[in-house]
Amino acid sequence: MTELQALIDAIPIRHNPISYLMFSGVFLGFLLSGVVLLRAPRDNRALLFFGLMIGCLSITNLDTFLCYTGWMKFTLAWNDSTEPLTLLFAPLLYLCIRHLVVRKPLPAWVVALHLAPALLYALSQIGYYSEPLAVKFNAYKGAYFSEIPFAEVPEGTTYGYQWVKDMQRWLLLLGFAVYGLLSFRLWQRASKSFGHPATGVRISKYRFGRYALVTFLLSLGLMLVVYISYDDDGGDHYLSLFTLAVTLSTCIAFISESRFFQRTWLLDKYESSATTPPEITLEALREVAGKERFFESPKASLKALAAHLGVHPNRVSRLINQETDGNFNDFVNAYRIDLAKRRLVSPEFRHLTIEAIGRSVGFRSKSSFYEAFRKQVGCSPTQFMKSTGKP
Repeated sequence: MTELQALIDAIPIRHNPISYLMFSGVFLGFLLSGVVLLRAPRDNRALLFFGLMIGCLSITNLDTFLCYTGWMKFTLAWNDSTEPLTLLFAPLLYLCIRHLVVRKPLPAWVVALHLAPALLYALSQIGYYSEPLAVKFNAYKGAYFSEIPFAEVPEGTTYGYQWVKDMQRWLLLLGFAVYGLLSFRLWQRASKSFGHPATGVRISKYRFGRYALVTFLLSLGLMLVVYISYDDDGGDHYLSLFTLAVTLSTCIAFISESRFFQRTWLLDKYESSATTPPEITLEALREVAGKERFFESPKASLKALAAHLGVHPNRVSRLINQETDGNFNDFVNAYRIDLAKRRLVSPEFRHLTIEAIGRSVGFRSKSSFYEAFRKQVGCSPTQFMKSTGKP
């Protein structure tokens, strides 16, 4: 038995509640990532980026689990090989949030720029990946088993990659800080356009995005505490336990939105429509619904909108629910309220009462106009006029 092998064999295997929870998080993470990546529609980039993030997180958590329990001694050649993946967490989560609130896809080269730091870090560590096993043993045991002696490394071993490797955790922290700020600004700018969840939707895409923002904040705070408290990777198991909580709460969110628990599961109204309906887009709906001659009419209806497009009303209803997190009335009323806001402050319509302006944009009654106005704007028409300085 060589001296190095004797040192490797001296690494203990430990099992405790923390290790069991870490393994549960790894298993659950791989399961969630696989389901999301396999089941998410190809055009749902938000879910695809989220699935990739959970997958990368699960791989690095597996590395942490092996390190914490001592099982890494059987795969020592792969020690720290997952470090580049940690630099993908923040950009992937940001891209997920961006595609939740901004429907316009990014060019491939822009996405590549966001992922480039992880690739550059991996390239900087090629020297470490090709190091002899003794170097990787010393790197591993220094973080988790400081009581075990260092192994002797071959003479002439250089550590040109080390200065970058020492910055990895701070690069990760910087990434979460920068992308967390970008996500928050993006969210704030887009929040005014958020609609109201459709009936039966417990977790809208905007609420899910808000959940991702909170995850950003909590991750940043926990990483800062762990990195200050531990000089090396010895505290990474606390981060793994946090990711278990995130993964578990995400699974609960997904399950709570499952159609299996909805009354319409056995008889879905969308399954009763034509078998091969023509494809429609949200832009096409807006082009028709946004015409004043359509939404100004009190008779504007889901059937009328569907007739303009030559599709079944259920197709239109589903698209509006999925893309706007609102129903048909919310969709059409957004145009009516936007026009009403302009007319309320326009000298051309000063001779009309507030109720008359409401009827002129398509509302059947004063109460329905006020209710929709408050829902869209957050105040009554009278309060809106006062805020603009109009009598």
